[in-house]
Amino acid sequence: MVKKLLPALLVILVLALWTRPGRVALKTTGIAFEVFPNSPVYPMRTFTRPPTVVRTKFPVGSASWDAWVYRPAGHGRFGALVFYIGIGPEHQNPHVVRLSRALARAGVVVMVPVSPNLSAFRVRPGEEEGAVAAFEWLRKRPYVDPDRVGFFGISVGGSMTAIAASDPRISRDVRLIDLFGAYYDARTLLAALVTHRIEVGGQWREWQPSPVPLQVLRTELLSYLSEGDRRAIQPLLDGKVRTVPPGLSPEGRATALMLLERDPSRMPNRIAALPPAMRDYLRRISPSTYVGGLRAELFLMHDRRDNIIPWTETLEFWEAARPARGKHLTILDIFRHVEPQGGNPLRLVWEGGKLWWHIYRVIYILG
Repeated sequence: MVKKLLPALLVILVLALWTRPGRVALKTTGIAFEVFPNSPVYPMRTFTRPPTVVRTKFPVGSASWDAWVYRPAGHGRFGALVFYIGIGPEHQNPHVVRLSRALARAGVVVMVPVSPNLSAFRVRPGEEEGAVAAFEWLRKRPYVDPDRVGFFGISVGGSMTAIAASDPRISRDVRLIDLFGAYYDARTLLAALVTHRIEVGGQWREWQPSPVPLQVLRTELLSYLSEGDRRAIQPLLDGKVRTVPPGLSPEGRATALMLLERDPSRMPNRIAALPPAMRDYLRRISPSTYVGGLRAELFLMHDRRDNIIPWTETLEFWEAARPARGKHLTILDIFRHVEPQGGNPLRLVWEGGKLWWHIYRVIYILG
């Protein structure tokens, strides 16, 4: 039977190699295998040449940031992605390195900037300046096709690239933006992290988040309070008290009431009562503030089991965005935030098919 099928399989392979959709499909399949660390095979490593990997620096205002660039083998100009990762020193995370190499083997230049703030678990207004600078630097490389450059952002990094792609300096030049596990509005994210509730289909549902994102946001917000207020609120943060500590200023009291709130329907009012500087901070780090400036083709992806950023954030993004080049939504159930997980084989096949189609559309544009 195998011998009878072999000629047909060879014909299919030849046709695939001779057509652009076929070549993109083969590349997509190779990338999909690389997404999972325990794949049975890694065809990209067998049938493609390894990329050149270079550590470099690029200017961000008056500063200089590190970056890793994964360049495909061969000559000519390639499509390219700025791969902006989330909080923590994750630029050498095995998942990041494996995916970057796979994309480069598929013919896409990948640049992974190292953000000083995100690497140190800080989310600061103005982070998008690094993403804008990285995009402009990458687009000018002689081996990059300037008409096929986009962003791939994961987690908080995805939210920052959404803000960057809306910037008038580059918005017309960004070909696509691919976001995985990003948040849309820091205020609704904060509400979900504090109350452990998300709204799905008009109903509030329980959600159990990791403590890390709330710790990051809480640290940033408390920096806007006086030292006395921060000391007074500390027992609340340590879980030693569940009431508003005495001696707080009006700003500190409003912050404590917000952190103690467990009713999601009351959170908008709690957040609106925060000090102006805190509200401005949340506004400035929210893609929702800038969504009207998006022009690039938008790819949104999120996993339902995400315990860092709720998948409902991507649904809100999907509903609000009106990019000039269209938008695409993929909801999955095989990741934990942005890291792949195992599961039922049938579910892996179904969910893997959705992931494959998402990757295929991106590679068709850039590869």
